[in-house]
Amino acid sequence: MLRLMGLIIYFIVLLADILLIAIGKENYRFCTKPLLMILLAVYVLYANVKMPVTFRAFLLLALFFSSFGDDLLLFDSLFLPGLGSFFIAHIMYSIFFLKIRYSNLPVPNCRYVYIFLNAAAVIAFIMFLLPYLGSLAMPVILYAIVISIMLQSAIHAFHFERQPAGWYCVIGALLFIISDGLIATGKFYHPLPGGDILVMLTYGFAQWALVVGSTAYFRVKISR
Repeated sequence: MLRLMGLIIYFIVLLADILLIAIGKENYRFCTKPLLMILLAVYVLYANVKMPVTFRAFLLLALFFSSFGDDLLLFDSLFLPGLGSFFIAHIMYSIFFLKIRYSNLPVPNCRYVYIFLNAAAVIAFIMFLLPYLGSLAMPVILYAIVISIMLQSAIHAFHFERQPAGWYCVIGALLFIISDGLIATGKFYHPLPGGDILVMLTYGFAQWALVVGSTAYFRVKISR
């Protein structure tokens, strides 16, 4: 019940944040956006699962740096530090999923087709944006690489046929990429109609899916 209430509050705050964007009250987002990752961190801390300490630490670090990045991105002048904070968050998520992979015996097979598709999509998107990136080309390219590694780490962490919670993590990683792709397109190429709302909607569901999938994996694993 406590977990359910925590998620309900999370989505209420997410909805409030999106509504503030929709009505142009961006200044009030200082009261909503910083709460989102805090609520998910509380969910992780109080989730009824026996998640090993090191796993929980990397998951919480991913949420911490995501929260810090959220706060920084509320200021247009702090875009690059915000990008750096999310860069670290994706590294924390990647380590978390790699730790699952190598403790999830037998180790899941390497899914080469997804590596190829992921790499092709990242290269195509970078080539599309490259003429518009200017001096931020290198940070954006490095960020695109690290978030694609995070997705690959999630794809390779689980035996999906008997660990369906892993799908939440993969969908969350994909939504994260979509959200960041929308940010990059709107900032460097052309603002999208309703882009800020779509960014927050995909981001909110991305983080929720990553956290719920990660905790559900350990809940089912321990119960067996």
